[in-house]
Amino acid sequence: MQKPQILLVDDDKNLLRVLTYQIQQSGFDVVPVTSALEALKLLEEQSFGLVLTDLRMPELDGLELLRRIRENDSKMPVIVLTAHGSIDKAVEAIKLGASDFLTKPVEKAEIEHSIAKALRMADLLEENRRLTQAVQRKFDFKGIVGTSKRSTEVLELASQLADVATTVLIQGESGTGKELIARAIHLNSPRRNRPFVVINCGAIPQDLIESELFGYRKGAFTGAVSNRKGKFDAADSGTVFLDEVGELPLGMQVKLLRVLQEREIDVLGDPHPHKIDVRILAATNKDLQAMMAVGEFREDLYYRLAVAPLLVPPLRERREDIPLLIHHILSKLKQRIGKDVVFDQQTIEVLQTYRWPGNVRELENLVERLVVFSKTDRIKPEHLPTQFLQPLTIHEKVHMTLPSEGFSLNQLERDIIEEALIQNEWNQTRTARYLGITRNTLIYRMQKFNLRKLDD
Repeated sequence: MQKPQILLVDDDKNLLRVLTYQIQQSGFDVVPVTSALEALKLLEEQSFGLVLTDLRMPELDGLELLRRIRENDSKMPVIVLTAHGSIDKAVEAIKLGASDFLTKPVEKAEIEHSIAKALRMADLLEENRRLTQAVQRKFDFKGIVGTSKRSTEVLELASQLADVATTVLIQGESGTGKELIARAIHLNSPRRNRPFVVINCGAIPQDLIESELFGYRKGAFTGAVSNRKGKFDAADSGTVFLDEVGELPLGMQVKLLRVLQEREIDVLGDPHPHKIDVRILAATNKDLQAMMAVGEFREDLYYRLAVAPLLVPPLRERREDIPLLIHHILSKLKQRIGKDVVFDQQTIEVLQTYRWPGNVRELENLVERLVVFSKTDRIKPEHLPTQFLQPLTIHEKVHMTLPSEGFSLNQLERDIIEEALIQNEWNQTRTARYLGITRNTLIYRMQKFNLRKLDD
């Protein structure tokens, strides 16, 4: 395994040469510089495993260099070296986050021991951070609640996809748990100990999205006073989760396509693209095929993302999971807020008749609200808000009288589609959403039944 590169800073050129030789003899690659300003410039341009700096230097001393490093990197090991050692300076250096404080003259073995100790501590801190993150975000497949046939099928497919590096497109309505599935795929993959970086494509302003994703170099634009890593670089060797990928503007869709094809990114202000190693998971609650049909989403990007499509069913299509979900939510609430509440069986049956437009997120919200405001330890149907007691107020059942002599199913389908088009003013996207089908499917059926607006 290659050892980390050491940045060595000392204005004494003779000592710099000696220290460089000694550290190289210990097997490290050393980059020597004679000023703190030169060191800061290099730190903006490349990565180092550790900084070893003299304390007393003209223009910018070692303590100020340490302050500047800590402003941008809280983890970089920094060892301070001085011929003017004092308790005050040592304390100040340690308070600023120095890994060690050595006084000249210093022996080769002492430097080697200090460097090894600082690097080992940095590795331990990084490993601890990863483990803590994994514990805090423990979303393994066993933690995803659902025993219905639809849920089991999705989880089995997701489990298979965790073992391979392919791109996955997770589709489903808002609140169905798409990010939960994405985290589970990552945490069960070979990249589980590497970063999982979430990018909400709909939450980043369009004029900032490129710099947020790919980063920028100092001077790339007004206000770019230093280098900044983008989210793809931050996820290197890990996983990028592109939430609401359907919100990406067309210009960024082209750039994302390049990332998927070439596995490299273009950093703003850097003339040379560089390779990255990330797995991409994407999610959307939009009908990307319908967006493709109207030119709002690139077809080539869709097929790059949808190598392995994964459809998360809405809660209304897996109602048998609702009792288990309620029990799971109640268990979490008992731990968090200390209230032990149960739901009557009748209450659960009422909730199983509701359409749940907000899916699991809406269910979690309802259960927590009922528990928080409950004055009893048992939730009965009368405690539910009105809309849950009248679940068909918005989406009413269709009542029809079937003729005794029979009828044409094709004609009935044609009439339903025509009526839906009229209600939605012949807007195909709205009509498709109203009927719960894709726009492409609607267009096919319109052609099949020769349905078109009379004034077309």
